[in-house]
Amino acid sequence: MQSKQKVCAIVAVGPDNVIGKNGVMPWYCKSDFYHFKKITIPNPCIFGRTTFENLPIAPLPNRFNLVCSTQYKNEYKDGIFYANSVESALKECANYSSVFICGGAQLYKYAFDNDLIDVLYLTIIKNSKLEQDIQKNPKSYQRFLPSVSNFFKSSKWNVKQICYTSKELPKDTNNTTAEFFKCYRVR
Repeated sequence: MQSKQKVCAIVAVGPDNVIGKNGVMPWYCKSDFYHFKKITIPNPCIFGRTTFENLPIAPLPNRFNLVCSTQYKNEYKDGIFYANSVESALKECANYSSVFICGGAQLYKYAFDNDLIDVLYLTIIKNSKLEQDIQKNPKSYQRFLPSVSNFFKSSKWNVKQICYTSKELPKDTNNTTAEFFKCYRVR
């Protein structure tokens, strides 16, 4: 008998819960890319349509890529599964012990609103230039919901920091820093 599939979400969040601008991440952080790759390989990754279309490399190598949109008809094309719902995508991953929800904002919101997430891998991005732009143009950004602060305050989540050695992480040279956390749902 197979144990329950673990549904994980992985997200990088900037100042003011920002995760995107015009469908892409508004920062470049090598250490976050390293972390994302390390955590998600070899697990399936589920994306919303816009997020998938804006990946720098698609499909992501060494992972089963699934894309969700109500426009799709649950079919394979070029090794990618195009699902008409999150539930269809999860069902397609039934033989995997873990699966990752990788964004965007609507997909995260749906997964949290429907209590699907068991583990959240959270990267907090700090970049002062981005913070200033968000203050000037707050409506031009997409945000992660629920608020990141909820995970640190809530008794429903157990939060642990993930630490890498300085030798493990690539150097970021654009005044961007990242902190990594693993948040377990208390059930």
